[in-house]
Amino acid sequence: MQDRFNNPFVNHELMSISLNSTSKWRARNMPSFLEYVGKNGKLPTCLTMSFAAYIAFYSNDVQELTDKGLVCKRAKGNEYTVSDDRWVLEFYNEHKNDDVPTLVHAVMTNEQMWGQDLTKVPGFEEATVKNLTNIRENGALAAYASCL
Repeated sequence: MQDRFNNPFVNHELMSISLNSTSKWRARNMPSFLEYVGKNGKLPTCLTMSFAAYIAFYSNDVQELTDKGLVCKRAKGNEYTVSDDRWVLEFYNEHKNDDVPTLVHAVMTNEQMWGQDLTKVPGFEEATVKNLTNIRENGALAAYASCL
């Protein structure tokens, strides 16, 4: 697999890969996350961090909602456009001024996104607030390093 990413002839468009991350996290990560919690009675550290990273990606200094997507700005000042279902983008745009705990609660209780209220998973909301705060204060690389 690593050889594929080292191949200079393969162009990996990270923004294209991030398309519809909400439904991807729900379909790909949530089943493993919930199974782990059910079997072990605790949160899977890196999957929990990935949820906070997902929220960070969709909510980093939201600039505007356009026909092309939700325009966000990284700490370094460069902008990027998030692409997802329109209702997801509208949700994050509506919550662009929320503080971290309010935003996390709104995301986790959005049953249209997740098919359930994720605040009912013990400790998940608190861990996500902590992880998102870590990402915003120290950057994603440092935040992920703290969970490894």
